[in-house]
Amino acid sequence: MRHLTTFVLSLAFCVPSIAIIAPSAKAQENSASIQAIKNERVITVTGRGERSVKTTKARIQLGVTAEGKTAIAVQEEIGRQANSIVSRLQQLGVEKLQTTSIQLNPKYVYENNRQRQDGFTGQTTVSFVVDIDKAGSTLDAAVNSGANQIEQITFIATDAELNAAKQLALQDAVKDAQTQSNTVLGALGFTAKTIKTINVGESAIAYPVAQSRLQAFAKDANSVPILGGEQKVDASVTLQITY
Repeated sequence: MRHLTTFVLSLAFCVPSIAIIAPSAKAQENSASIQAIKNERVITVTGRGERSVKTTKARIQLGVTAEGKTAIAVQEEIGRQANSIVSRLQQLGVEKLQTTSIQLNPKYVYENNRQRQDGFTGQTTVSFVVDIDKAGSTLDAAVNSGANQIEQITFIATDAELNAAKQLALQDAVKDAQTQSNTVLGALGFTAKTIKTINVGESAIAYPVAQSRLQAFAKDANSVPILGGEQKVDASVTLQITY
């Protein structure tokens, strides 16, 4: 008789274990911070400040115009008078003297509904800076030297005075923004907590202008009184405040 031997194969199955790890204190803190950011309330306010500075300088732009039959004749006349003007201004010691424009154009006239050229017109313009109390006499000297066009007179303060005014205007803008936020939040029963963001706007400087595009004809007139005004500096600051 044949004996049968039975082999029993035993298989062992390994079941992986899963470990549950509690979040760390740092992770809990980050989660709480994210939730706080989602729930925070923010008010955005823009404050404005303005300061005035007494002007001490005048920026003057003047020049000469001429007409003639040929371009060369006009150019020569403009050059002659411009050299005379510039030379006189240099003698007076004006600041920041420079040429700002040179023009030469054909001149047209209309006859019987038709256009025809009748010579040329030319113009050159210079600008310079001078103390306000010397502006009137400087204008007279320029006119006596050939200037027949006063384009513009602008009053300005020094860079140091404008910078000081800008700092004060920024301080005023911050106070204005905080006052606005406190007023609104107080009316609603809330209290300001922290400033979240600060945005400083570009400062704007206003230049008072005395005259624009004046014709100067009388060369023997008394000096025109030039009275400077105040130059204004505006600043703005935007705050985001949590409450």
